[in-house]
Amino acid sequence: MQRKMRAAAGLLLATMVLIVSALPVQAQGPAPELPERGKVSKNPEDIQNLAAPIADVISGPAWLMAEGVDPRAWIDRPGWNTLTRQQLSSVVGPLTSGDSLQGAGLGVLVPYRDPAPAFSRDLLVTRDFSNTPLQTEPDIAVNPLDPDHIVLGTIDYNFPNNTAYVSIDGGVNWDGPRQVKYLRKDRVSGGDPVVEFDSEGNVYMGSISIGIKEYTVGNAVGFALVSSISLSRSEDGGYTWEEPVSTARSEVTSDVTEDLTGRMRGTITLGFLDKPWMTTGPHPTIEDQEVIYVTYVEFNTSYDILYIGEIPTLGSPRVDTTPRLVYSMDRGVTWSDPVATGPTVRRTYGEVSETEGQANTIGTKRVVQGPVPVVDSEGSVFVAWIDSTDDESQKGLAEFYIAKSTDGGESFGDPKRIASFLEPGFRPRNAYFRYWASAFPKLAVGPEDELYVVYTAIPPDSETDEGDIFFIRSLDGGKRWSQPKQLNHDTGTALQFFPAVDVGPDGVIHVMWGDMRDDPVETRYHIYYTRSSDQGDTWGFELPELNLSVGDTRVTDFPSNPNKGFPRGLFLGDYFAIAAIEDEAYIAWADTRLGEYGGYNQKIGFTRQRSIPNPEIFISPNAGPAGEQITVQGHGFQPLINYFLLVGGTEVAAGRTDDLGRITANVFVPVSGEGAHAVTLVDGSGNFASTSFYMEFGFDNIKSISDQLAELLAQLGDN
Repeated sequence: MQRKMRAAAGLLLATMVLIVSALPVQAQGPAPELPERGKVSKNPEDIQNLAAPIADVISGPAWLMAEGVDPRAWIDRPGWNTLTRQQLSSVVGPLTSGDSLQGAGLGVLVPYRDPAPAFSRDLLVTRDFSNTPLQTEPDIAVNPLDPDHIVLGTIDYNFPNNTAYVSIDGGVNWDGPRQVKYLRKDRVSGGDPVVEFDSEGNVYMGSISIGIKEYTVGNAVGFALVSSISLSRSEDGGYTWEEPVSTARSEVTSDVTEDLTGRMRGTITLGFLDKPWMTTGPHPTIEDQEVIYVTYVEFNTSYDILYIGEIPTLGSPRVDTTPRLVYSMDRGVTWSDPVATGPTVRRTYGEVSETEGQANTIGTKRVVQGPVPVVDSEGSVFVAWIDSTDDESQKGLAEFYIAKSTDGGESFGDPKRIASFLEPGFRPRNAYFRYWASAFPKLAVGPEDELYVVYTAIPPDSETDEGDIFFIRSLDGGKRWSQPKQLNHDTGTALQFFPAVDVGPDGVIHVMWGDMRDDPVETRYHIYYTRSSDQGDTWGFELPELNLSVGDTRVTDFPSNPNKGFPRGLFLGDYFAIAAIEDEAYIAWADTRLGEYGGYNQKIGFTRQRSIPNPEIFISPNAGPAGEQITVQGHGFQPLINYFLLVGGTEVAAGRTDDLGRITANVFVPVSGEGAHAVTLVDGSGNFASTSFYMEFGFDNIKSISDQLAELLAQLGDN
């Protein structure tokens, strides 16, 4: 009898773990009906949502899953079982006609593009293969052996995987999407793609892969979501990708025993790995040895088993976060054990006993996030991250720390605090998308081993500003750091967010970010850019041939409205991207322009400083009588998008471009007057080209002949 009671208690406890952890921290619900002993449920509602207590501090896609608003879960797919789909109807609400995810292109209402003064026209790289036209979180890398060879990685809601796009002409044309698979034993990609080349031209993509792990509590069996930091390699420049490997994986552990009364005592700990970044570089002591380094943050959420009378329950969660690093010396085949680059910090709820701390664990209201690595020319590894400090995350002060390894990532020295700043919140007060990741450090290293960091912070001298872009540097290997310098040169309080930084081989620092200064409504954003050629002493952008000298400059030729991109405007991603070569910067961002003229639509936009050839149109023949059939050919348009052909301002044809952005159409020229008539081809993203058709015989010719005939008949009548 006592054994049966203990088994029932264990089963009850495991069920409560599944339910309580899937709810927000403050929420408690009634206990569900107990499953039969020995039965294992695989319903998605019974799969534990690991991320619930940490949903506001984990990265984008995992946050969407934790909140039950990942668009990939809107359709009930057999065998899907990602996270709590049942939350969709209450959090997001059912999809309606107003929530259409169809692409743009109705009539000839297309965006008017206002070219930026010093950058090429914008290209929309990503393409759609479903009715979920959403991509976000771009990362780009350039082949060190070929500066025109670019690989772009992105979260792609057309697929359960992330995707890659490849350009071999400096971003003028793109081939893709190429799916980069999550781990076979897992259920779905968790996003956060990051792309990196090695010195031999191999390219790697790291990301989160989410799976399910079985665990036991007493005699009960449960299932919990776990994550891996997965990595795939391509040896042909990003066109095909090998089977991914797990560089590190989270665990579910339980330290549970029976006390003298037969009650279960102990702790259940649920792990989750988040926010990978990657770099490659030389080993500090092994000649000709290249190393791949991957950083991430490890979340461990722990619950103590408590009793209310005879009923087992769970205490308030404790969340420990640790910045970690793994490395590979065989091109990503095998990986080291994880090493902590900094201390573990703790986030707790409710009152905490002073004796509850652990060795090397500090704080009671803090988290660390966003660790990012770089390697200098000597092979030293630097990792920087944000510490929310003990006034809780997303409020008050935050700090940046950096740690250095001189033994190839085997160990790290004591972290050094390099900046303190006012921390942004979960989302800005003028928009719905999460932007806390804007505060994560973006770290770059220069050719003379300079270290540069850019980030978003609340400016201390403006109560209404939601964020500016700041820059700090170290010119002595991370020992001393400069005071923050503001990079955006607007004079108002508009939001700047999601900065990215890279350094070219010529030592020029390139920085980009999202910027709402041009919109009085404070909703739409452009991409802005600035650079420094003197290690960050001065910043600005000059083009003498255009008589242009500015502190920063607009990049995009059409603004993006986040409310038109992702459903409900919830998610732009957690980052944009920049990659620098000599005298050039490649820039990628989440672009929502197609959502202006159709349903929700979010693409990855791309631009560069060198011009990209404008679209062209050719007609044959280019002259003839009214009603003539002509052949129209267009090149250089947006691939796989609606186009519209207008003659003299009248729409005469519509169709869809092919996957190379080409158009061929046969149309009849409308009857009009003699002379030149504009023939314009425009696609649904605002690209256009124009030429003319010379009408040799039209209405005015007919009228002239008619008048002459009438005059001749009148003359004959007079005779």
